[in-house]
Amino acid sequence: MDSQQVFKEEAVKQEFLDRFDELRERAPAAAGGLESLEGGPGAFTKDAARDVAERMAEGVHEPGTDSGLEAIIERFTRPVYLVQDSTFVVPPDTFPNSEVISEQLKGPRTTLEATIPSAGRIDLRNHRLDWVGTGWLVGPDIVVTNRHVAHEFARQSDDGFAFRQNPNGTNVVATVDWRREFERPDESRFRIKEVLWIEPEDSVDVAVLRIRDVGDDGEQAPKPIELMTRAEIEAIEPGAWVAVIGYPAFDSRNNVADQERIFDGVFNVKRLAPGQVTRFAQQDVLHHDATTLGGNSGSVVFGLESGKAIALHFGGIEGSRNEAVQAPRVQEIIEAHAS
Repeated sequence: MDSQQVFKEEAVKQEFLDRFDELRERAPAAAGGLESLEGGPGAFTKDAARDVAERMAEGVHEPGTDSGLEAIIERFTRPVYLVQDSTFVVPPDTFPNSEVISEQLKGPRTTLEATIPSAGRIDLRNHRLDWVGTGWLVGPDIVVTNRHVAHEFARQSDDGFAFRQNPNGTNVVATVDWRREFERPDESRFRIKEVLWIEPEDSVDVAVLRIRDVGDDGEQAPKPIELMTRAEIEAIEPGAWVAVIGYPAFDSRNNVADQERIFDGVFNVKRLAPGQVTRFAQQDVLHHDATTLGGNSGSVVFGLESGKAIALHFGGIEGSRNEAVQAPRVQEIIEAHAS
């Protein structure tokens, strides 16, 4: 969460303040809640909440100084929706949900529901990890993810790239499962048959994969996600609304209690997280403030207005920003290496 960006939206800030008593009342029912604050929830007043919100909006709030409250603000202003049956639903708890944020998702809901099936979880066999990140379809059989994700199961070889081999001689097997939804047992697994390209370390964090034409059960792959052009990107201002679709995993590098509050203790399944573009850092990278965790590596950052992918998420700094490779750069890599 970019604390300054969140409350630059006056409607979001006002809704938070108007509903603060409700948030404070319901927070203890959520994992951790405001109980983690010194003195408990009763010690945190509406005036204090207003002060924090104003300091966030002005950019003078120091992240981490009010950790419990920041988690409640993030849960309310940057929620992470559960995905079930290829649509998104609010988390199954009693914590209030922002109507302002929900409104941003109403118009593009149909487009989002058509896009959700095209993002999948990259699962592994013959590997120390069961799964390693997210990937999404950009062509009939072409998937993009991050370099650091692909490196877990592939390496450079003399004639391109090869799947890693274990000491016992078995190869790592990688698949993309387009489902893996909360409380849904359905799978749609497609074998990754070829690693087409992994960008070098001094470049952007992108890898390109080829999947089999049909899934393990004979099904067809979902439709590819269209990428925004350079001209379309240049027409966007910071503040544009996006949704990140991927698979957040519990991350020991981040605050444990905050993760429990924000994600309701549910990890490793498909999620949709709304947020905003906060900065165009350079030609190839942008920052956004949707709520993500480690398993989101390789997620699609989807533009709510354009109905196209704006970027490929690759990482972030807790309490500061998330980073993603802009779609036109991803497109250039695909065109160069996915012939």
